[in-house]
Amino acid sequence: MPLLLGSLRGKFVFWMSAVFIIALLLAFGAFRSVSDTIIVALGDRFAEKQALYDKSRIRSPLQKEITLARKMADSAVLQAWAKNENNPQLKADALKEFDNYRQYFSDGSVSFIVDKSGHYYFNNLRNDFSGQELRYTLNPAVAADHWYYQIRQQAFPYTLQVTPDNNLQITKIWVDVPLRTASGEFIGLIRAGIPLQNFIHDFLRNNEEAITNILIDENGAIQAHPDASLIEMSGDNSAEAARFTVFNLLDLEDDRIELQAALDALRMVPTQVQTLYLTFRGERKLVGIAYMPDLHWFNITVMDIDTLLGTHTFTPMFIVLIAALLMALLAVAGVLQFFVLRRIAVLDSAARKVAAGHYDVQLSSRENDELGRLAAGFNHMAVMIRDNTAKLELRVAERTAELQQANELLAQKNKQILDSIRYAKLIQTAILPRSDLLSRYLRDHLVIWVPRDVVGGDFYFLHPAQDGSCFLGLADCTGHGIPGAFMTMTAHAVLRQVLSESDGLPLSSILTLIDERLRQTLQHTGDMDALNYGMDIALCRLDAGTLEYAGCGIDLCLVNEGVPSVIKATHRGLGYRLNPKKMKPITVHHINSAEQASFYLVSDGLLDQDGGDEGFGFGRERFLNQITGWADLPMSQQQTLLVELLESYRGQRAQRDDITVFGFSVNTLSPDEGI
Repeated sequence: MPLLLGSLRGKFVFWMSAVFIIALLLAFGAFRSVSDTIIVALGDRFAEKQALYDKSRIRSPLQKEITLARKMADSAVLQAWAKNENNPQLKADALKEFDNYRQYFSDGSVSFIVDKSGHYYFNNLRNDFSGQELRYTLNPAVAADHWYYQIRQQAFPYTLQVTPDNNLQITKIWVDVPLRTASGEFIGLIRAGIPLQNFIHDFLRNNEEAITNILIDENGAIQAHPDASLIEMSGDNSAEAARFTVFNLLDLEDDRIELQAALDALRMVPTQVQTLYLTFRGERKLVGIAYMPDLHWFNITVMDIDTLLGTHTFTPMFIVLIAALLMALLAVAGVLQFFVLRRIAVLDSAARKVAAGHYDVQLSSRENDELGRLAAGFNHMAVMIRDNTAKLELRVAERTAELQQANELLAQKNKQILDSIRYAKLIQTAILPRSDLLSRYLRDHLVIWVPRDVVGGDFYFLHPAQDGSCFLGLADCTGHGIPGAFMTMTAHAVLRQVLSESDGLPLSSILTLIDERLRQTLQHTGDMDALNYGMDIALCRLDAGTLEYAGCGIDLCLVNEGVPSVIKATHRGLGYRLNPKKMKPITVHHINSAEQASFYLVSDGLLDQDGGDEGFGFGRERFLNQITGWADLPMSQQQTLLVELLESYRGQRAQRDDITVFGFSVNTLSPDEGI
């Protein structure tokens, strides 16, 4: 992508392609919107016409059977026989009449039932039962015969139902027409019909795979369906709630309500057709519904509108639109390439040559248009650049010589400064107690002294007293680097002088004296001094296994028999401008049997050092947890582990402040050594 957009041609191709794609998407959206609107409109009209067509196609054969059966029921011969079934002459005439009508029914078969006896007469197209038309006798105690006795109770001129006749082993859409006397007395029943399989094959199966016809009664029970397993047998006397209806085919309750409303509307206006969209087993279908009031049935035509009138119908139009857009894009690209991009490419090549230092480039500027004038201006610019470059090269050479001389002077000054800082470090290191002195007065010790800027404001000390005890501790002066180093020299001189004069004084008095002397030395006698320097200090005195501690700003950490603890310092500093509100009394702590513990003095440079995944400070809790785990190790090994831990925790982050850790364990002190 960066390579493509690195040229004007690439950008043009990219943006024209983007415009083409956007236009294509908009066109596609408009196409889908328009096509969907057209499909819905055409679908509704198609569904209405298809439903009316299917209504006529399905109603016609049934109406023929109904008409013929009603005509047969009006036969005086059959009515006379139904009244006097045992009369031989009436029987012979009736069976002849029965056989004459039978030949005109669609499947060549018909049934006649005499109500008084319940005798069921039947013959088929092959005349298999000639002379044996009496097939069986209906019995109200038999569940399979209940359909007949239900019809006897009705006043309809005819009824339609789908039921199997177990005695005849046939299933039909039965047309049942009562025989009644002039007074309305029920004396028999004509039963004709169309075999269910023939009806499904001839009238329900559609040439269009996307169209399905369903016949239901007024209660929604399925009377005919291409899937015979879904047909509700009308002769089944099961409870109404258990009947399988067309509503069971719908997924959504809203669709069932909408379908019921459509059926109710068609009962009110049978000549209309209702169209709606319903979800059958996960698929949205267009449905046309027509009512056949004379049959008391509804014809439901279910159509897959995507198959019949899907967007594929409009695909050629969309392809033509895409082709037109693509041709327009190619035409614009060709014109732009010939009149603009080709000439810009020449100008770009010339500009690259000038950028590379070849100033003898000349472009043709014969065309009097924007690019032609641009080429003439480029030629003039190339000449000016060539002349100016020569002048600049001369000036650059002069400036380079001057800068070289200045750099050499800066390097010399920098070396002098670095040498001074390294020498200052040697001086600062010289005031720190030597390792052999520490080993003489301490059973074990560790020292981590890491100034932030070569030299710093932290120092540790050990000073033997005349009475056989010794002073030791840690001081953190204001500042770091060279200012901090100067402070350490001043503070160390004051500290050494006071400790030399303080044998037998309480630690609180010694720290108070250091505070006064340091303030005098730093001339912090007024309230408006521009600068305010001082230090934090932890001061310990060791004497015969007993440790005294007093601190100003630096706590004493210790681990005794595996248990860590912290002795808090007084919250104040030494040597700063006099502020009565901050002159808190200094507390002295006494620790007997100090030889059983390990002690640690830590400057805030370690505790405040940020690091880890979250960039938080190292912290006192982390430090205490580590030294507690290392309490049984020699101090030298603890020093190595602590340095490694600090480096790992800090990672790539810069050191924030001077870092000093002074750890020790005590024994009998030795005299004679000074700082």
